[in-house]
Amino acid sequence: MRIQFSKEKPALKNTPHIKIEDTEEVGEESVTMTLQRAISFYSTIQAHDGHWPGDYGGPMFLIPGLVITLSITGALNAILSKEHQREICRYLYNHQNKDGGWGLHIEGPSTMFGTALNYVSLRLLGEGAADGVGATEKARTWILDHGGATAITSWGKMWLSVLGVYEWSGNNPLPPEVWLCPYLLPIHPGSQDGEQDWYGA
Repeated sequence: MRIQFSKEKPALKNTPHIKIEDTEEVGEESVTMTLQRAISFYSTIQAHDGHWPGDYGGPMFLIPGLVITLSITGALNAILSKEHQREICRYLYNHQNKDGGWGLHIEGPSTMFGTALNYVSLRLLGEGAADGVGATEKARTWILDHGGATAITSWGKMWLSVLGVYEWSGNNPLPPEVWLCPYLLPIHPGSQDGEQDWYGA
């Protein structure tokens, strides 16, 4: 979408690109021109209603967190209309793998984390154990054939515990002292990026 918006509203061409060498002084003029270029660029990719669109539709682990949180707070039906809930179910069904599971993202192979949490989401959104089209049955079969929901990663166990369907004692403990370690250490929880599974398997 950003490319489409930038074609509709091209950036200002009269602001030159500023390069400052290490030995040069940063002056007011170079800062002003750089800011003008930045504002010009971001104004070209801004939608008509003022937001900056960015597709983050690939991860399949975001919806379960939303649905579980809304469910445990009693706000599911207040926040999500029946139509929204139906569309979430449709989205999940459309991205279900042929084997019945879901991956971490829409093109990923099925994982226990993705499958168990998306199955739980469908059930919380009102889908029955037998949905009539075989999708929830296939998901449940995938879960059972791969060791059951207790084979989910620790992050998934945390969500299931929040929901009240898994005992907190089954979660891997995170000693609070780890937060006192220097940030530079790879074991520091704050230095973990999204690709690493700090929470373990």
